Amino acid sequence: MNEWIKKNSNKYIAIFILLQPMIDLITGIGIHLFHMNITIGMIIRLLFLLLTMYITVFVYKKKKVLFFYITLFIYLVLYILGVYIFKDGIGIFRELQGIFKVFYFPTILLSFYMIKEDIKISKMTLFTSLFLYLICILIPIILNMGYQSYQITKVGTAGFYNSANEISGIISILTPIIFIIFKQKKYLILKLLFAVLYFVVILTIGTKTPLLSLLITMILTFIWIIVKSIREKKYKILIYSLIIIGIGVSSLIIIVPKTNFYRNIKTHLDYLEVDHINDIMKDEKLIDHFIFSQRLTFLRNKQKLYNKASIYEKLIGIGYLNKGRKTKLVEMDYFDIYYSHGLIGFIFFFGTYLYILIKVLKEKQKLTYDRYMLLTSLLLILFLSFFTGHIIISPAVSIFVISIIFIINHDKEKNLS
Repeated sequence: MNEWIKKNSNKYIAIFILLQPMIDLITGIGIHLFHMNITIGMIIRLLFLLLTMYITVFVYKKKKVLFFYITLFIYLVLYILGVYIFKDGIGIFRELQGIFKVFYFPTILLSFYMIKEDIKISKMTLFTSLFLYLICILIPIILNMGYQSYQITKVGTAGFYNSANEISGIISILTPIIFIIFKQKKYLILKLLFAVLYFVVILTIGTKTPLLSLLITMILTFIWIIVKSIREKKYKILIYSLIIIGIGVSSLIIIVPKTNFYRNIKTHLDYLEVDHINDIMKDEKLIDHFIFSQRLTFLRNKQKLYNKASIYEKLIGIGYLNKGRKTKLVEMDYFDIYYSHGLIGFIFFFGTYLYILIKVLKEKQKLTYDRYMLLTSLLLILFLSFFTGHIIISPAVSIFVISIIFIINHDKEKNLS
């Protein structure tokens, strides 16, 4: 049995990644229609987590990872103990949900790293998964169905998915993968259709993150083209690239004012009673409201709760409830991990994360365009985790973060597999 699992471990990882759009789709429908607390997505991801831990220890015999698992279990016990001592055990299920979501990422990441030589994650697998997400959003848009991205005022839809922010995060960090695939000269018509699909979705979903990620990716791509063209004295490529970028920017200038994204920006400015967008930078409150979507306010409120907490809670975490009520997350991953899981949880999480990142980035490999785009994905992950959240503390998104890290680790020139 173990030998069969070992031979097929890559297949089960690939299937799991490809199933993400369907898992999130079923989860979204379950939450909206049946108000489910325990979702299909949570169950499947928990089973995947347990199976990964089993494979690491019993199939690949990586006993060193047991130290991490035991330490995580001890932290879990201390965390639950804190809930019973300081919160009378109220909302224990919600607290367990929170700890599962956060520590899903470092657990899978370290487990995969321990068996990294036997794991191969495909760029095409990520591209296909992204395509499925986009299609699952486009169909409800065409049929005028689906759930709204925002509860009030702003407009946008993420189809039948529950969280527009999580889906936006997935689309954003996978955007550089599109540029890798599009580098190839084959299937131009299909690529054009995909590009139309991609633009329709990111401009209809209504959130800022995918468009910002696209802009960052385009700028970094242009920098790559400039440097490479000058080094190789291929100035025609530079001219053609400028023409293409010019056409693209002109098209966006025409199209964007007709989209949900633009309407949301205008609605937000009207709500803030701001005549010109430059006026935003003159007021700290306007910066918080418009640029950070009040995350700085959420941060201050969380800090107040943290200051009132006991030493035990400051070390282990203040959790997700206060007096039996769900507290608002900061929606900036680094801060949410620190406040919800304390100094010990924060060190444990980021100690694992940074250890693997350093190991992966230390490996010397030629800087090809593919690797450059993968590093762009990593840059987006680090950037968006700080400013928008829902990247490394959401299992739906973090599995793609893990995949990108492992593709960086194994990337070879001219390899789309």
